[in-house]
Amino acid sequence: MNAGPGLALRVEGVSRSFGGVRALREVSLDVPAGARHAVIGPNGAGKSTLFRVVSGEAPPSAGAVSLDGRTITGLSPGRLAALGLARSFQTSSLFPQESVLDNVVLAALAGLPGRRQLWRPLSGQTEAIRRAQEALAGMGLAGRAFESAATLSHGEMRQLELAMVLAQRPRLLLLDEPLAGLSAPERERVANLILNLPRDLTLVLIEHDLAFCLRFADRITVLSGGEEVATGTPDEIRASAAVQAVYVGAALERPGRPSAPARPAPLLRVGGLGAAYGRATALQGVSLEVGPGEVLAVLGRNGMGKTTLLTTLMGWRPAVHGTVTLAGQDVTALGPAERSRAGMALVPQGRRMLAGLSVDEELRLAARPGRWTLPHVYETFPRLHERRFSLSTTLSGGEQQMVAIGRALLQNPAVLLLDEPTEGLSPQLVGVVQGVLLQLRGAGETVLLAEQNLDLALAVADRVCVLDHGALAWAGDAAHLAGNRALVLELLGV
Repeated sequence: MNAGPGLALRVEGVSRSFGGVRALREVSLDVPAGARHAVIGPNGAGKSTLFRVVSGEAPPSAGAVSLDGRTITGLSPGRLAALGLARSFQTSSLFPQESVLDNVVLAALAGLPGRRQLWRPLSGQTEAIRRAQEALAGMGLAGRAFESAATLSHGEMRQLELAMVLAQRPRLLLLDEPLAGLSAPERERVANLILNLPRDLTLVLIEHDLAFCLRFADRITVLSGGEEVATGTPDEIRASAAVQAVYVGAALERPGRPSAPARPAPLLRVGGLGAAYGRATALQGVSLEVGPGEVLAVLGRNGMGKTTLLTTLMGWRPAVHGTVTLAGQDVTALGPAERSRAGMALVPQGRRMLAGLSVDEELRLAARPGRWTLPHVYETFPRLHERRFSLSTTLSGGEQQMVAIGRALLQNPAVLLLDEPTEGLSPQLVGVVQGVLLQLRGAGETVLLAEQNLDLALAVADRVCVLDHGALAWAGDAAHLAGNRALVLELLGV
């Protein structure tokens, strides 16, 4: 199916900065021809940036990339494609109204002289059609060739995307989260198709499904914070204490907080909640309860549905099925503004500062009558009082996170939803956020926290829910999870 033997990829000391943010720091890879190599790591680790550098979309700030010993640093994506490098992407990019076959023919033309013959109809592109039919057969879609791409399921669309890439006859294929958003049967089908690709094709994979990575890879590289943590065989990665620390922190040696002895009637009740992005399933029948004054942490590896759960609860994303009840009121059909008035507030991932407003103006804009007042927020976050006349968009990441939390508290919600509040923060600022969460818990606030930092989550939570591929995999006391090493590794480790 490919044009020749696989290409050997070497990445040497690559760094990449975006403004003042360093996304990659001296990362190296050595992938022999025909090898299977996986790149894993938490959100913000630099995985997609690494693919962008290798594929020519973003030149490195330092370091070099080579294919079969030839330096390709700085070459355009089109030139690299001509050399045999191809890449799939996280999100679908199809011509939905065109036939399945025509989608693949158009992709195949990218590597053929016929791409310049704009006057010729696709039906006359004999070689492109032959390659397209071969690729569709390999991906199990030969029987759907003349149907509209829009009629395919999400899993079949992922198969079509793979066929489009393979029709270009690559020698090195970069696969960016090919299993993301797939249901369990779709995930297994696409996984088997990838596992059965010819060994003379070099494959490099980014994927949050760690079980699949361990099945797929000859070697695995783990990134965290833009730096290489470890590279080794799947067994070596499983046994690495440094790798386990990336995913579960030091929580294996730290006791969790004991939960309250009695649980009153839940303030927030979620029943059988489902959500999707187009045809991609994101949540599958999630049910949970949060009592008044309780902190419930929602944990899970990357891409397991934590952010989707919170945005669906807030009404930013419509539920496909299920119910959401707040203080006895069914809010399932309400929009975000109505849910906010009902007593729900979200601190979103990424902070989302309001351009053109000072810290003081942004906080005052959110304020509603209640126990949390502007002086109270400034007392909790003294740094915000110092910066109150500065534009919120000019603050550091940690200061912006304080604004986002203060902004939500000033709404005086019944339930506070916090989405990854420590993402991108320094260890010192993570400690500040942890102190604030402990203060909120001590004040009797009801909090639903989505967080990848297991140390922090177990330090502040009463109970824990763990999501796996959008479904609830485990629920119980934080203290129990913190004290059970085997369970932590099973649910959240590599």
